[in-house]
Amino acid sequence: MNMLPGPAQAAAIGLSIAFPLLLLCYARIAATGGSGRRFRLGCVSILALYAIVCIALPGQRHLDDVLGGLLLLGTAMMFCYILFSLLAWGFTLTLLTALVQAERPLTLEQWAEAYMQGGDLGTFTHNRLKLLVGAGMVITAGDRLAPTAKGVAVARLVRLVRLSTGLG
Repeated sequence: MNMLPGPAQAAAIGLSIAFPLLLLCYARIAATGGSGRRFRLGCVSILALYAIVCIALPGQRHLDDVLGGLLLLGTAMMFCYILFSLLAWGFTLTLLTALVQAERPLTLEQWAEAYMQGGDLGTFTHNRLKLLVGAGMVITAGDRLAPTAKGVAVARLVRLVRLSTGLG
């Protein structure tokens, strides 16, 4: 029994290692847009490179080797997404940083003010809401908010993930 990875899997392992480096390179290019767009661009680039490598590899292709490589790449992308999201959208860590920088205990209102650099809880809430509206998960009509179909789907997916991982 051969325990060594096949050529496509070996290529996927190499690309998985290169993926964070590619994200760092894209971070230096202003034209790539925001953090989410950069991450998606990195995923598409790595998958395209994997397809090119699979075509360019000499010898016969084995479906199990190619599929195994895709699973390895998918795992690397999920792992990098967790780390990337903490760095790019580290909301919780940014809240913690604001609390630590105050160097004293704060009320909830003072904490929001420290986080928003002068704003109040209303500004804080509006800031978070802008992200949901911008992502197309919530729509506003006057003073009312409603989830979009995309928002409902994302909320259900999050709930499913929480239930499957024992978090909710």
